[in-house]
Amino acid sequence: MAVPLPESCTALLPQLEVEIETLAKAAPLAAVRAARRLEVLATQTAYWPARDAGKDTDPGQAAAALGLDVSGARQLLARFGRSSPYS
Repeated sequence: MAVPLPESCTALLPQLEVEIETLAKAAPLAAVRAARRLEVLATQTAYWPARDAGKDTDPGQAAAALGLDVSGARQLLARFGRSSPYS
């Protein structure tokens, strides 16, 4: 079962999605800039959690918690943890 997100995150993420979609109608480049900022934020904030989870969590458990298959979980943790999915 996927690990639940706190209510503060589950409310904020759809709100961000709506805001960026609305922005895209009036200012597409501003919407791309906002999405890029989210991408950078995700990369910055997920580094240590991804590295810790990759070391401390069984691949099957990580996959279930993330709602992915084992390969997808390895790839996600490697991308955020800036490591190889094959190590």
